[in-house]
Amino acid sequence: MKRLLAPIGLMVSLVAAPAMAERTYFIAPMYGYTVGGTLDVTEKVTEEDEDGNVTSSRETVGELKFDEGSHVGLMLGVETYDPGNIYLYYSKQGSTFKEGSFAPTSGIDVDVEFYHVGGSLYYPRGDFRPYITASVGATRIKPQTVYSNETFFSMGFGLGAEYLLFEHLAVMADYRAMVTAVDSSSTLVCNGSCVFRVEGDTMIQSQFNIGLRVRF
Repeated sequence: MKRLLAPIGLMVSLVAAPAMAERTYFIAPMYGYTVGGTLDVTEKVTEEDEDGNVTSSRETVGELKFDEGSHVGLMLGVETYDPGNIYLYYSKQGSTFKEGSFAPTSGIDVDVEFYHVGGSLYYPRGDFRPYITASVGATRIKPQTVYSNETFFSMGFGLGAEYLLFEHLAVMADYRAMVTAVDSSSTLVCNGSCVFRVEGDTMIQSQFNIGLRVRF
């Protein structure tokens, strides 16, 4: 939790600073497409040798595979003098555990949400403004069944560009690699006590976004 609060606290302090009093703020609704996302599912296996000693291990029995699909997003932020910006980012994808996933979860609807704080650095070329961006925060995975919701630490890295249509309106597009650090979790794939669990892993998803950025 401290890892998530630190960057948020930094953004709040920057926005509240007197030097930021004349800053330009912005809102950017976005629409996009998310690809990728796979997690290993393991089962606890217990064995007893001839001497009666019991040992246990975990064996991979399947994968959680997230279906690709559309998502919606929103950025709220403030511009800096670099030129760049600092922002809050939210996106939500309505997905499913695709066919071929770990059998008890195959076909189940699942929401994947990102709650991030980040920043961008621009390289202006007149009205055309390429940028790089990075963010940190949390990924929330919400199966639409009796299975448990889970929240994990995540980071995002991206490249994009915007084009100024008017002084306060720009069209934008970017690509973001969203990297989620998944702790071992039994509740994400089981209801109650279970020998199955999602093993600690790194889940990588690709987001392709288009949107409008309104400055005020």
